[in-house]
Amino acid sequence: MPELKPVNQEELEALLNRVRTTQGSASLRVDGTNRIIGHLQVRGVEGGTAIQLGGAKHRDRLPAPGTAVTLSFLLEEEVVALRTVLLEPLAADAGGRQQPRVLRAAWPTRPLECHHRDEVRVATPDLPSLGATLSAQGKRVRAELLNLTETGLGLGLKKAPPFPLQGEMQVDTQLPGGAMLHLVGDVRHSGRLEGDPLPVRVGLVLLGLPAEVRESLRRMIQARRIIRSEAIRGE
Repeated sequence: MPELKPVNQEELEALLNRVRTTQGSASLRVDGTNRIIGHLQVRGVEGGTAIQLGGAKHRDRLPAPGTAVTLSFLLEEEVVALRTVLLEPLAADAGGRQQPRVLRAAWPTRPLECHHRDEVRVATPDLPSLGATLSAQGKRVRAELLNLTETGLGLGLKKAPPFPLQGEMQVDTQLPGGAMLHLVGDVRHSGRLEGDPLPVRVGLVLLGLPAEVRESLRRMIQARRIIRSEAIRGE
């Protein structure tokens, strides 16, 4: 369950400024839909009034002012989400040049939702699994990626693979949006779940994630956390 934190203007300003100075990743999700605008950054704080967000692309179809959204961002080991509405974006410069658009989200009045990042699962009973390939000893089999965090993952298979489920293995999957993710992990547990469409289960602890892979994984976890929180609220 997420931890709920009441909004305190001074504390929230300090938190948002930390996100801005550390260039933490942020995203917006239109409430009641699966529409997400990602790869945003906190660009400025209008204390008690608005949060400025940069990184929106010209090709993005931006929601209209007044649209209810969930803003989520990474802060060290936490994922923080807040409910708000969009305001009028900042105007383009007087020279009329094409500038990256800066969105403005209203200062929140509802409690913030805080999750520890390692606890955020990206494939759960209320979200679809991801197709994956499990490799070991020069052999590859199809699997479903059922859950994934920055420290480990769980896979389901229709039948036992032609190699023992032990030791170091590789997992390849395609993230929503098209990016490929290559992971290396060490098997920590395996077993069978009789009567399930994917009865063979295996859990791995991830080994040596490169920085770029970790960032892709964080973005995926962040996006799926938003979708799942909306599903849990029944909106």
